Amino acid sequence: MKILLLTTPIPPSHFADAIAAHAPELSLLEYHDGLGDAELADVEVVLAWQLPAGITARLPRLKWVSAIAAGVDKLLVPDLPAGVAVSRIVDPDQGEGIGQYVALMALRHARGLARYEAQQRERLWQRRPVAAVRSRVGVLGTGAMGGAIMSCLSAVGFAVRGWSRSSGTALEAVLAASDIVVCALPLTDATRGILNAARFVQMPAGSYLINVARGEHVVEADLIAAVAAGHLAGAALDVQCHEPMAADDPLWAVPGITVTPHIAAQSSPQTIAAQFVASYRRVAAGQDPLNRVDRTRGY
Repeated sequence: MKILLLTTPIPPSHFADAIAAHAPELSLLEYHDGLGDAELADVEVVLAWQLPAGITARLPRLKWVSAIAAGVDKLLVPDLPAGVAVSRIVDPDQGEGIGQYVALMALRHARGLARYEAQQRERLWQRRPVAAVRSRVGVLGTGAMGGAIMSCLSAVGFAVRGWSRSSGTALEAVLAASDIVVCALPLTDATRGILNAARFVQMPAGSYLINVARGEHVVEADLIAAVAAGHLAGAALDVQCHEPMAADDPLWAVPGITVTPHIAAQSSPQTIAAQFVASYRRVAAGQDPLNRVDRTRGY
């Protein structure tokens, strides 16, 4: 089966080298804008971050699309044929890395480190002691990623509660009982824009948001307004609606909002290649790939 590597912004050569180390016999084609229809006509497998508009129509033999990440929202395009399998990467190391990022940002907020950073810039030595952290954290999304986040937060003293759409608990109840809210949800039509002005009002005054899922979960204009009004203390956003962010994006300049460029954690090409090759061999044998997603649910 011919494999198309469509991994931008990560260079496809990184994955070609990693896959070749596991299975040098596989037929790999690195995507570029100049590829003709004849070169794509016999592609049966795509390893991708996202699918450009119109690409699926040029892949008449496509059987399976494998994500290079845990999320598959950028692959579930409207014109993807119904019979094409979609799978994702499940990487415990990535989950632990994201958990560490969330714990870092949660501790930074709960321990008031931004205040001391400001004091250092002002050369002001002033103590504001704080007790050990016991803040209440609501983690939205209780899958593999959410579970890793909850474990990391619990280990450093936070009182953690998880929420999912199937949990039977109202989202507003979880938000109202959380000093810190962490978004680790998959991005679907049901969760797009789920954190908006109406939801921010339901969070306690002075609470804090951490988003490590997808930028589109948050209505950014509503978040900026809630922080500017003082209802929310701030946010840590490792993901944004527009990546990379433009220099004039308003998120850059909001006091209290910390922006990082989607670096909470990322699976290595070697880890992705190992899972991909294992799934490839299953698909070649007529089986489902590992970690196949339910396309109707989006995860």
